[in-house]
Amino acid sequence: MIPIKLKSGFFKPIYFLSCLLLIILGVISRPVPLYAQDYFKMGVQEQERANLDKAIEYYGLALKQDSGLLGAYVKRGLCYQDLSEFDLALRDFKKANELKPGDPDIEMSTGTTFFHLKDYQNALLYLTEALKKMPDNANAQFDLGLTKNELKDYKGALEAFDKAINLDPNKSQFYYCRALSKDKLRDFNGAIEDCNSSIKLKHDYEKAYYLRAKEENESKLFDKALADLSVVIKMNPKNSKYYSEKGSIEYHMGLLLASINDCDTAISINSLNGEPFFNRALSERDSGLVDSANADINVANKLFKGKSPFVFMESAKINIYLGDYAKAAKAAENALKINPKFIYAQYEVAYSEHFLGNDTGASKILNQIIKSDSSFTLAYWLLGDINYYAGDTSSARILFVKGSLSKGDPIGIAYCYAFMRDEEKAVTLMQAIIRFDDSVGLRIKSRDALGDMAYVYGVTKNAGKFFQYINEALEAGYANKAWIENSKELDYVRSEPFYKQLAGKYHLRR
Repeated sequence: MIPIKLKSGFFKPIYFLSCLLLIILGVISRPVPLYAQDYFKMGVQEQERANLDKAIEYYGLALKQDSGLLGAYVKRGLCYQDLSEFDLALRDFKKANELKPGDPDIEMSTGTTFFHLKDYQNALLYLTEALKKMPDNANAQFDLGLTKNELKDYKGALEAFDKAINLDPNKSQFYYCRALSKDKLRDFNGAIEDCNSSIKLKHDYEKAYYLRAKEENESKLFDKALADLSVVIKMNPKNSKYYSEKGSIEYHMGLLLASINDCDTAISINSLNGEPFFNRALSERDSGLVDSANADINVANKLFKGKSPFVFMESAKINIYLGDYAKAAKAAENALKINPKFIYAQYEVAYSEHFLGNDTGASKILNQIIKSDSSFTLAYWLLGDINYYAGDTSSARILFVKGSLSKGDPIGIAYCYAFMRDEEKAVTLMQAIIRFDDSVGLRIKSRDALGDMAYVYGVTKNAGKFFQYINEALEAGYANKAWIENSKELDYVRSEPFYKQLAGKYHLRR
């Protein structure tokens, strides 16, 4: 630079001010470098605006400049959580745990991420550690409840949800999830109360209405259950399971045609769900459409991939109705492979083996049932029946007396009274069952109970009453015809002229 010689002292200050101004302008014109904290703040701003992808980008830039910036890992992890990118969220939370071990908020976020990744044991570990340091965190208690639910620790889940609700009683989801735990513990009334609280806080909570309908169904509050299902169907008319559940409730109310129609709708929406096929099979069976029921239960079994003991049990019942006792026994045995303690499946095996002529095998199973559950009345009745027709009337009577005192299934007790030739007690008990069924709207004229009443009269050899009640039952759509055709107790009536009329009218084997 060529030096300038100033001749006047007046220009010297101006010269120096001009130089300073040029220096300042030069600095301003250069780009200002952004530091890690600047990017971090920009990320927070974007996250608050719900621009999560942009926020993640800024947090990444912050971490490039400062790989130890704890907040950037935590905030980015939360963004990944909200985007359901849980593997990436876990990576960030693990790094945050390394930078600040024992921080309860980070442990909570890590536990929640493990939950979403279905690693429930690690979720339990981190959430438990977090709650040791902040037991009054309602969300952490709630997440712990969700985790324990998945681990099938329903009592533990209930305790966690109780704490969450005590800490924050204004979250509808807390009550809904506690209702799920109560459902698993078969506290249906408690579940209904929690659904009520949930809906009070959130009037359009679809899941809570649906859960309440299921609990009302379990509690036999069928009218209320149908009302709730009508609400959720209006909210979401394309949800297959709502129509399927409605069909199930209508089945229990004896509204068999309505049940079949709603199951048809459910299947038309989603033909890959086994539930509506199962529910339709129940209504078809009780409507006398046994072949259709058999076809539906086979479809349900395929869709459930052979893993539902209840589907196998229904298959056993349908095959009993069809008189195919070998298939019935096989289906009940398959149910027991899934749940060896399924006592009704044990009974169906014994029942089928009896009609297959294997009374030794049937007796062995029935004795095991009585040993494990002394209140299972039907086991006393069937074992007594086997002994009675084997000529051991003394042992049979002992079994019938024990069955009548067992305080179990009233129908089984009525059967026992019938074999004890106490027709009055047996008939009184059956009449009470028929009245009860009518009072709650179960099945038109209680067709199953009418069939059971006919059996009582058949055993007591009151042929006139037997024909009266079996005709009423068959007229009402009673579908279990195989026992009428095969029971030893009814050998004497099959030569009667009225039986021949029934056989012709209702296609009974003569």
